Amino acid sequence: MADSKELEDLFAGEEDPKARTQRIFTENAPFAAAAIIDLIHNATSDSIRLRAAQYVTDRVLGPVGKEEQSDVLKEFLAGIEGLANGH
Repeated sequence: MADSKELEDLFAGEEDPKARTQRIFTENAPFAAAAIIDLIHNATSDSIRLRAAQYVTDRVLGPVGKEEQSDVLKEFLAGIEGLANGH
């Protein structure tokens, strides 16, 4: 947690609020990224770990479209069917 001196430093100067907000977010983005990665590895909830992993994947690779999801699902199901039929 930031102490009062750190908060004063964040808000000091003549920056307009939008520029200040952008600067604060930019300066702290590595900490936010580390917190998300920590959730992937250490969250006690499977749901939280999955959502954090999906967030990172979507940010890095882009969200998967419905058509792409459908193709991947069809391929997966075909593979399962092939395994079930001994192929």
